[in-house]
Formats: sequence, structure tokens, C-alpha cells
Amino acid sequence: MATTGTKSEGPVKRAIRNAGWLLAGKGAGGFFSLFYLALTARSLGAEQFGIFALILSYGQAVTNLAQFQSWQTVVRYGAMHEADAAPDKLRRIIVFAFLLDLGAALAGTLLSVAGVYLLGGQFGWSRPEQDLAALFCLSLLFGVRGAPTGVLRLFDRFDVAAYAETVLPATRMAGALIAWMSGASIAGYLAAWAVAELVTTGAMWWASVREIRKRFREPVMGPRVRGVVEENAGLWVFAWTTNLNTSLNLVWKQFPVLAVGWAVDAVAAGGFRIATQLVGALNKPTIALARAIYPEFAKLAVVDRAAINRTVLRACLIGALAGVIALIAVLLAGQSVLQLVGGEDYLFVFPVLLILSVAAVFDLSGVAIEPALVALGRPGTVLWVRGMVSIMFAAALAGAVLVYGSLGAAVATAGASLLLLILLYAAFRKQE
Repeated sequence: MATTGTKSEGPVKRAIRNAGWLLAGKGAGGFFSLFYLALTARSLGAEQFGIFALILSYGQAVTNLAQFQSWQTVVRYGAMHEADAAPDKLRRIIVFAFLLDLGAALAGTLLSVAGVYLLGGQFGWSRPEQDLAALFCLSLLFGVRGAPTGVLRLFDRFDVAAYAETVLPATRMAGALIAWMSGASIAGYLAAWAVAELVTTGAMWWASVREIRKRFREPVMGPRVRGVVEENAGLWVFAWTTNLNTSLNLVWKQFPVLAVGWAVDAVAAGGFRIATQLVGALNKPTIALARAIYPEFAKLAVVDRAAINRTVLRACLIGALAGVIALIAVLLAGQSVLQLVGGEDYLFVFPVLLILSVAAVFDLSGVAIEPALVALGRPGTVLWVRGMVSIMFAAALAGAVLVYGSLGAAVATAGASLLLLILLYAAFRKQE
């Protein structure tokens, strides 16, 4: 097996380099997203775009529920097996992660379809719209790509992952253009998003299989999974805990859009979705840093746990600075961008966009804390903190959205982000 990383680089420098590769893929997504989001919003109109946004948020929420975040399992246990020069164990953990992805996709398919027909009426969806949502969920669930993502990050091939992930925004952009030129309805745009997910999954698997073949003489699917639990202490606990952490994380990303659609209307939900997308596009550089630094933490946890503390501090300072810059950008250009993306119909979203940008400052200020805790083998601590904050957030969101609408949802999101930052930081200090 080839070694991972460049030995002369420190973890932060290497993480920034890898984040640059991630940003090359996700930054392209953020850039393209402004175009295909504007194209979709202007083409469908406020009401139809709101329905599109609700279906999209529901599908992505179910996808997050189904995913096992198996890439974290591959990175954490794979780093140990690489350090021990145990290729057979490494191959088994990759196969285990693939089976997790497959099982989650199958189980999530049943859950999502049932949920559409049970809950679709709460969002005002007609029966044809419920059928569209169910089909869209099927395509997203079979687009899970945790195992190949973990392989590329473990082998320090963030450059290859960046090329593969560029397929997603490029395919979405092409699909949105085709839907726009053909005068497609919601179904056409949903089909464009679905095809993009499936094509990207294919690209990620192709790239990861290439890397696997470079490092193993035998096919990676050759070894039996039997014994993988015994040779990886705490494997199931880690897998389930990281999955639940991700499921709770969706509360911040998709649940507010669904809550606004339920309590207000589809137009308000569409506006909230646009604000969320814009904030997400601004924060992609720091989110890329968080994903790039986790493999470094996983390796440091094996050889130099003390270095994690210094790395967390530096990464969080970088995140906080990026958050402040993003907030200033929203203050200066937020209204112009909203008008460019959605037109006059969405200028009402500007106060929501400002508040969500404040929430992003809190999120980015703690960008390295959660990856560090997971790498140190404490995903249970993250789950406990996220679970407690999520319960409080859900209660606050339900009340705020009924009384203040979209603005209340944004304020509840910012408050939850601040509380999460405080509690995660306190939990990390206990590990020092």
C-alpha cells in the first residue's frame, strides 16, 4: 500500500491543501448553483418553485437519514490499519462500508416512499406531486456514496475526489438548461437533480475503484466481511453514532425549510431555501476545510493526540474569520444577489438571509471541534450534544415559525447554532 499524505507538511497545511481540492469541486458547485437556482426559480415562478424546494428538501432530508456516513468509518478505522500495515483489515472495512451504504439505501427507500404519502398532504402536495416526490427520493437514496468518498479521503486523493464531485454541479447545470429550454415543469427540474446525483455516484465509485486497484493486488471485494466487527473495536457503535449525528445535523439544513412550508406556504419555503443555498455557497471554503481536516485528525489520533488541540484552535480561527467575511459580503451584496437569483419576488428574504449568515458565523467558528471529537473516538459525546440541542431547536422552531414565520425560523436556527458551538467547545475542553 502507498502511504497517505506528505510527511513534510503539518496537518493544518495539508488540510488546507486538501480543502483547496475539495473547494475546486464544491466551489464549482457553489458557483454553478447560483445559476441553476436562478434559472429554476425564474422559470417555475414563486409558487411552483416553492413546491420544488419542499420536495427537494424532503428528499435530501430522507437521504441524510438513510446515510450511514460510512466515509467516516473508512477514514477512522482505515487510518489505524494503514498505520499498522494491515491491508486485509483495510479491505474488509471498505467492503463493510459499502454494505452499510447498500443496506441504508434499501431501508431508506421504503421509509421515504411511505413518508411521502403519509406527510405529503401536510405540505399541500397533490397526489401527482406526491408521486413526483416519491420518485425523486428513490433516485437520491441510490445516490449514496459514503464508501468511495471515504476511500479517496483516506488515500489523500482529494484532487481526484474534486474532479469526481465536479460532475454534480455540471450535470445539474446541464439538466436545468435542458429543462428551461424545453419549458419543463417541476418534474423536469427534479429529473435533472436526480440524474446529477446518480451520475456523480458513478463517477465517485469509478475514481475510488481506480485508487483501490493501485494499492491492492487482489480485488477489494474479495475478502469476507466476517470478523470485521471483532477486529475493529466499537465499529457498530461508531457507525450508528455518526449516522445519528448526521441525522440530527439535517435538522439545521432541511427541517427549517419544511417547517416554513408547513406553517406558512410554499412561497415562503422557496425563499427560505434560496437563503439557505446562498449562505451555503459562501461557506463552502470552510466546510471543505472541515471535511479535509477530519482525516488528519484520524491520523493524529493514532500517533500524536496532543497535536489535535493546536490544530483545532487554528482551524476554528480560520473558520471564524471566513464566517465574518461571509456576513460582511451578505450585508453589502445580499439584496443584489437575491434580486439576481429570484427577482423582486424574493427580496423579502433578505432579513432571513442576514440572520442565517449570523448562524453561519457560529457554525464556522467551531468547524474543527466535531471532527476532532469523532476522530478521538468520542462520537457519542457529539451525539449527546447534538441530540439535546436538536430537541430544544425543534421546540423553539415550532413556536417561532407559527408566530413569526420565516424570520422566526431563522432566529431559532441562529440560537441553536450558538448553543451548539458553546456545548461542543465545552465537551472538547474536557478531552484535553
